[in-house]
Amino acid sequence: MRKRRQIELFSISFLDLLSGALGAVIILFVAIPKNQKTDQESDQKLNQAVEVTLKESQKELEQVKKKLDEANKKLANIDSKKDEQSSRDLDVGFKFKGKEILFIIDTSLSMIDEDRMGQVKAGLKMLITSLGPEYKIDVIRYPNGSKSPFKTLWGALQENTSSNKMDAFYFIYSLQPFGGTPTRDALVFALENYHTITDIVLLSDGAPTFHNSNKKDDIEDIIKQIKEENSREVQINCIGVGKEFIQDKSSDRYVFLSRLAEQGKGFFVGF
Repeated sequence: MRKRRQIELFSISFLDLLSGALGAVIILFVAIPKNQKTDQESDQKLNQAVEVTLKESQKELEQVKKKLDEANKKLANIDSKKDEQSSRDLDVGFKFKGKEILFIIDTSLSMIDEDRMGQVKAGLKMLITSLGPEYKIDVIRYPNGSKSPFKTLWGALQENTSSNKMDAFYFIYSLQPFGGTPTRDALVFALENYHTITDIVLLSDGAPTFHNSNKKDDIEDIIKQIKEENSREVQINCIGVGKEFIQDKSSDRYVFLSRLAEQGKGFFVGF
C-alpha cells in the first residue's frame, strides 16, 4: 500500500511540474513578439540600404545638375554668338536710319522676267511683316500704267498695324508689270511730299527711263537732282533685282543703284 501511494504522489507532482513549465512556455510565447529581433535587424539593414541609395542618388543628381548648368552656359554662349552674328548681318544688310519708311517698287514690264515681280512681292511682304507697329510705312509703285508715273498706297505714312499690313499686302499682291521705269519721278515725289520719312527703300531691276518711253534717263542728272532734293538726309536704300543685275556690275542699272545708295548713305544689295 505504501509503495502504491508513493508512485501516485510522484506521478501527480511530475505532471504538475510539466503543466507549470508548459504554462510558462505558453505565457512566454504569447507575451514575447515573434521574430522581434529578426525584424529589428531587417529594419536596420533596410534603413541603411535606403540611406546609401539616397546618398548615391543625391550625388547623381548633383552631377546631372552640374552637367545641365554647363550645357545651359554653352547654349547661352551659342545664342549670344547668334545674336551678335544677326546684329552684324543686319548692320551689313537692312539697317534703317529710323522708323518711318517709304517703299518704292519698280513694276516696269521687265519685272516679268525670271518672275522678278513675284520675288519682290514675297520679299517685301516678309520685310513689312518683320516690322513692328512702332514703324510707319507707305508704298509707291511705278509706273501706274500709262496713266501716271507712279501710284501711292495711302499717300501718307501709316502705322504698321495689323489692319494696315493687310492693306499693304493687298496693294502689293495687285502689282502687275507694265510700262517703263520712271524712277526719277517716283524719287522726287517721295522727297517732296513725305516730309517725315527717315528711309526710302527702292526695289528695281533696270536703269531709269522716261515715263511712257523706252528712252533712258540721264543717270548722272538723276543722282545730282536727288542729292539736291534730299536736304533732310533721308537714307536711301537700294535693292537690285534679277540675274542680269548681279552678273553685270558695269551696267547702267547696277551703277545707278549702287551710287544712289552710296550717296544716300544706305544699304545696297542685289538678288
